[in-house]
Amino acid sequence: MDLRSYVRLLARRWPVFVVVTVVVGALLGGASFLIPSTYTAETRLLLSPRVSPDATLDQRRTAALYIDERVRSYAALVTTPAVLDGIDGPTDLADDVTVEVPAGTTVLSVRVVSDSAQGAATIAQAIAAAMPGAVARAEGVDSAAASPVDVVVVEPAVEPEQRTSPNYRLNLVVALLLALVVGVFMAVLADTFDRRVRRASDVTALGIPYAGGLRVVRADHTRELLALGRQDKDVADVYRRIALDTLFAAGVTPATLTFTSVTGGAGKTVLAANVAAALADAGNRVVYIDADLRGGNLATQVRVPSTRGLTDVLSGRRGVDEVITTWPTGGFALIPAGGVPVNTREALSGDAMASLLARLEDDFDVIVVDGPTVTDVEEAARLARHLPDIVVVAEAGRTRRGDLARGVAALRQAGARVLGVVLSRTSRGDEGAAPGEAAAPEEME
Repeated sequence: MDLRSYVRLLARRWPVFVVVTVVVGALLGGASFLIPSTYTAETRLLLSPRVSPDATLDQRRTAALYIDERVRSYAALVTTPAVLDGIDGPTDLADDVTVEVPAGTTVLSVRVVSDSAQGAATIAQAIAAAMPGAVARAEGVDSAAASPVDVVVVEPAVEPEQRTSPNYRLNLVVALLLALVVGVFMAVLADTFDRRVRRASDVTALGIPYAGGLRVVRADHTRELLALGRQDKDVADVYRRIALDTLFAAGVTPATLTFTSVTGGAGKTVLAANVAAALADAGNRVVYIDADLRGGNLATQVRVPSTRGLTDVLSGRRGVDEVITTWPTGGFALIPAGGVPVNTREALSGDAMASLLARLEDDFDVIVVDGPTVTDVEEAARLARHLPDIVVVAEAGRTRRGDLARGVAALRQAGARVLGVVLSRTSRGDEGAAPGEAAAPEEME
């Protein structure tokens, strides 16, 4: 994945990224304030040979070499009981003391860490006071005055003005960086294991053609979204492209295009209506059939009387000419769902449906069918019996890949041709969205 892919992923998974980053950042940042404060005091001791003023240069050089050879041993004395036993402090005082010998010197740099500034300075001063006697005893003499090694405090310990740790500013920066890393990791993890369809690549990975994507917009009136002429040019252009692509994929004239989904509320009614309007606007004679007898229907949404319609024709109560009407805004003829209760599966796969389609093919170039959702093989078989050319609508972020794959497989097993999948409610900038994505309402059915 390149940087742009990660940016798009974070845009899709921003709730996961934000929540994880805030929670982890707060926990790590808060934890830094629970760390006890520590202070460090430092003293420097110079070790030099004690020689008489009359000593020759060779004698002085020999004495200096002796100190150089022994300075590491003197440094090790600092953390031994010989120095620390008489000092007031914690029982594990040796763990709080570090000694360094700068290269090329005989200086001992002694650092003491304590939970108080005064305690650190006091312990460092006590070590400096105890070192001459400890060095003298290491040299086999009883007193510092008789020792061949002179220990001089060249930098006395003072109370530190600032604590050594915790460094709140540094800790907060580190906490933020770690939180960002964890946030990105969790966003990638969530995206990897998310089984919902979100973009074109999720569709094509299932071996299903992708027909386009419809963006989410907020709309005050669903009727305006169902009217191609009232939409923005970019929005209408995408519906026209999807309409022409699906008509071309059908490859026959007159064509029957059926729109279905594997879950309810995916937006197939708005898509089907706009495809019908786009094809009518292109000069085709189009009729729209409300065949989703269990769900919402176009006639109801655009306030066209629906007391007489498809169910009346299929039941033999009325003829086609008695139920067909025209929706002027859409520019196409409309057959409402009707008011006679019927068995949906039987109605769409019966001989009456075949007769109706044959009758309509004489008068129209394109028949757009808003079909029911398909959830199993039996429904797919009944739907595909007379309506073989099908467009499946899936809601991005809601429809699961498994459901989409099973639905399409059922349709194909029934002999249907799946012309493509249209994703509704895709996110802005989704990499799978078709160029110039359209806008879809939040409540489309």
